[in-house]
Amino acid sequence: MLITGFEDYPLVDGSHLLDDPVFWALHALQLGVIGLTDIEEAFGVDIGDAAEIENGVFDHDHWPVFTVPLRGPGNIHVIYRNLDGDMGLDYVLTHPDWPHDLHLAAVDGGFIGPGLSWPELTTIASHPPTPGAGMPSDAARRLLILLPALGDADLPDTAVPTVAAALSALTTSPDPDHIAEILLHSAKAYWQPATWQQLNNGAIVCDESHSPRCPGAPGAFTPAQAIAVTHTLAGT
Repeated sequence: MLITGFEDYPLVDGSHLLDDPVFWALHALQLGVIGLTDIEEAFGVDIGDAAEIENGVFDHDHWPVFTVPLRGPGNIHVIYRNLDGDMGLDYVLTHPDWPHDLHLAAVDGGFIGPGLSWPELTTIASHPPTPGAGMPSDAARRLLILLPALGDADLPDTAVPTVAAALSALTTSPDPDHIAEILLHSAKAYWQPATWQQLNNGAIVCDESHSPRCPGAPGAFTPAQAIAVTHTLAGT
């Protein structure tokens, strides 16, 4: 598996982890969850009894990668960057016609993002399943694996029930609506909720200066890249 910037690292297919509710509890921790005193109770799991899953998620010698297909050519690779002293979660956008991949977001101490708006997230999640190693096979898995890259100040009323439905499908959470609210709130832990707009050139951009999708921000995508990112995420 070759991804720009990760050529020398031990990337492995992590798809086998997606069927275990413990994984989703661990994945939620990447959001820096706010307001949960007991992640195990919230997700209805016992992480202590699932050391193999926990070790598989955070193994320094094997970095799980989850590949989410888009409507058109391109994928989002979700990488657990298990580098000793620099662990984090990276969201990398790829397209077969691009000279190199583009880093959408990084959830870690030196955060980059957000990488996705709510409409983009739900569009990608609702994309029909595509067979292939590492590719989440249903909307619930695609939604939750991409959720940490979200940043949107204008979440619709459907956001909480949408996330709650995904939690109900993949976990034994006793109160998925409450946990969905917390997760959506925690998506703001690393960056300010972003306002998104479409420019005259067609690019969808945001106003959060930590995001490469914010024009003029340090490390921002070029105008051509911003247009390409917009079309690739939309599958157009």
